[in-house]
Amino acid sequence: TSMEIDSRQHDAVTTHAGWVEAALGMLDEHHLVAWSRSMASRERFGIDLAMRLRAFPETQTWSLAGAVIRDLETFCQQFEREMEESAAERGDAAPPLSRSIEGRGGIVERMRELPDDPGVHVKRRYYLWRDADVLLRHDTKLFSELVDAMAGVAAESEYASEDLLLIHRAAFIGSPALNTYAADPSGQFRAWLPPTGQTRGRPAHSLLWRRITGLESPPFAGLELV
Repeated sequence: TSMEIDSRQHDAVTTHAGWVEAALGMLDEHHLVAWSRSMASRERFGIDLAMRLRAFPETQTWSLAGAVIRDLETFCQQFEREMEESAAERGDAAPPLSRSIEGRGGIVERMRELPDDPGVHVKRRYYLWRDADVLLRHDTKLFSELVDAMAGVAAESEYASEDLLLIHRAAFIGSPALNTYAADPSGQFRAWLPPTGQTRGRPAHSLLWRRITGLESPPFAGLELV
């Protein structure tokens, strides 16, 4: 059965310092969904969490500006920006990113192949998607596909790869719309994308994450910022 974001994985934290500490604990084993009605609270949480994660050794932290992500092109632009910054630190060029989720040069392939930072063997990679509810409102189907891809690559890396040291985690930060989506048992915070139907011109979700990883559902935890 799908894991629910229930009282065991959903906490309401009432202090700014407590938000980040709670999030760090959840990110040990889960991806994170954090929401608040207050834009200021969401922004402060995103900044503070990014600062803490970037202070960890052997860690890469990528930040996606969700306020401008409204379709696949704008998501790829944000992803490319982080790829290019990482490549610049290594003194090389970022590989091209196809405007696709799966397929050659697409988002899934690039997440699998992201190189280490100079002189650092990366053991943890975090994706912080701020204002993630913007794409959720504009294109729920695409949002679901991207959530599924990020959680799937993470599970594959952790449970189905020979290199068990690389941990991927994603944090989705936004309005209470994220919590509403999390309550949907068919949404990708609680279930893998079904491997049937058509998605953008080809069979949907050819990567069967459940079969590859053995996980019945993607591991997500919820945090209300109040």
